Amino acid sequence: MTEEKKAPEIWAKVKGFCSHFIQSISTKVLLLMLLLILPFNFLAIWLSERTMSTLIEQARVSVQNSMNTYLTNLDYKMETTVKLLYNLRYNDIYGLTVIKQAGDEKYAGEKVKFYYSQKNYYDTTNVTDAWFIYLKKLDDVITWDGAFHSRKDDEVYIREQEEGEVAGGWTLATIKDREAARLFIDSGTVTYGGWIYLDTLLDDLKKDLDYESIELSFSDAEKKEAAKDELVVSSYCKRGRFFLNAVLSQNEVTGKIEAVYGIMHAFSIVAFLLIPILYALIQRLLLHPLRVLNQAQKRLRNGDLDCRITEKANSIEYEHSFQSFNKMADRIQDLKIEVYEKELDRKQMELSNLQLQIRPHFLLNTFNLIYTLAQRGQEKDVQQVILYLSDYFRYLFRSGRNLEIFEKEQHLIEAYIGTAKVRYPGAIEADYEYDPEIAFVRVPPLLLHNFVENIVKYAISPGKVTHISIVGQYEGGMVSFMIMDDGGGMTEEQVEELDRSMREPRKDGLHIGYANSLKRLRYSYGEKADIEISSEPGEGVCVTVTFPYDLEEENEPFDSE
Repeated sequence: MTEEKKAPEIWAKVKGFCSHFIQSISTKVLLLMLLLILPFNFLAIWLSERTMSTLIEQARVSVQNSMNTYLTNLDYKMETTVKLLYNLRYNDIYGLTVIKQAGDEKYAGEKVKFYYSQKNYYDTTNVTDAWFIYLKKLDDVITWDGAFHSRKDDEVYIREQEEGEVAGGWTLATIKDREAARLFIDSGTVTYGGWIYLDTLLDDLKKDLDYESIELSFSDAEKKEAAKDELVVSSYCKRGRFFLNAVLSQNEVTGKIEAVYGIMHAFSIVAFLLIPILYALIQRLLLHPLRVLNQAQKRLRNGDLDCRITEKANSIEYEHSFQSFNKMADRIQDLKIEVYEKELDRKQMELSNLQLQIRPHFLLNTFNLIYTLAQRGQEKDVQQVILYLSDYFRYLFRSGRNLEIFEKEQHLIEAYIGTAKVRYPGAIEADYEYDPEIAFVRVPPLLLHNFVENIVKYAISPGKVTHISIVGQYEGGMVSFMIMDDGGGMTEEQVEELDRSMREPRKDGLHIGYANSLKRLRYSYGEKADIEISSEPGEGVCVTVTFPYDLEEENEPFDSE
């Protein structure tokens, strides 16, 4: 390589090194340390002002963090109270009987059981100071107050609130001369709720903050105005939608600033002497773990999925970072394998499905039927079979989706049964019953068609009329299709073997059609989707296909093309 070509490369390396040096944290840390050698007087003045601002900011942050901690605990109590009340309203067996508001002897007994079951539960959880249920029809109040106030007073208060326009959800209120967060939930015939006293929270928070001049209060609005020497801090309670405000004197925070000022003078001299030691400590405690983490991220970014950080961290924060990186790397590796296996599984499933549909005996039987009908001169029947065959392959090969709207599947099923009637004259009767919503449901192509074809293949007997029924229902976000016949049926052992082969595919490929159908269904709709088979000898077979479905998201008009 000539000298002319080497020069640009060397210059590029120098520029890269300089850029890296300037942007490096090590360089920035060193520059910050060197700032300690600025003229002493300027440094002392600047540090004193800075220290005052820092003390105020630290006080604000400390108060803010303490307030946030208490409000987080309050939010947790509120959220837990709502959950417990919901359980009380809908899941508690005694509560369900009480809420029916029968007013009979059973009601009185269940009311007592309900009260003590809930009292014991709330005594244990300690998340709310009081709870109640107001049964409007009976004008009856069931209440419990952990502060040991009179239940009669509670009942009077709740009725008074019911007579007025009480706001729903959590709100600020004064109950028995105590400030409280109050919850009212009106469900029509029943109002239920509770409250949490806030004065105890304020007392505990004031003790923790340890400021003599601090004033704490709850308000619907954030306090923004403050006097010149006041420090105002506000925290928002998300669930209660109100604010906790704190006001304290700045003089109490900065009263010892002069002593701190003298300490800073001495510290500035000591810090200059300790620069090399401090720099080495920072390198060891802060910068080295960062370099380890950055190097591991670079290796992972370059495709090394086996990269893990094995070095022990020197602080709990970096230990958490190292553990998070290792968990992330594990998850990325697992996801990559999972996605790869899922894609292979999907392609194999689609291939198996196509292979199952294009069966030689199916084509041969259909062509033989066409030939026989043509010999007999049954032209209309020949046309019907050919149209069905055309629709079958058009549906099979034009469907580029995993799911197709049910009306297309139903059209093909009816055409197939019509063709089967031509093949077995007078041996098949079919009926269909669908909920209106079923027309907009999407199903894996030919999934239901395959079960109908099985009936024709195994249940039809010449000289006997076999009834085929297909029922489609939609209820509560669940779709169910039942494909039934009244043929010879199966024994209990045969049903169990078929079900086992469907859920755990056999190596010999027996019953692969059922196994593939279940796999396709769960691929599209998750583990809640299922296929159940029921039968008795001489009573026919019923195949029930169920899966979750959201019409709000999936609804789409029928397109015949």
